[in-house]
Amino acid sequence: MSWILVWKIVLIFVLTAFATMAVLTTIFGARDIRDLFRDLNNKKDNDE
Repeated sequence: MSWILVWKIVLIFVLTAFATMAVLTTIFGARDIRDLFRDLNNKKDNDE
């Protein structure tokens, strides 16, 4: 096994891990922000 093959495998693994984390962060972050705005809206309605 050559060093070039090792680094190609490492690069592919790191890029795959980064893409997976980016997608998950986008999905769950958007859900958290939506929940935040819903909670703020409910608090505003309760204060009135």
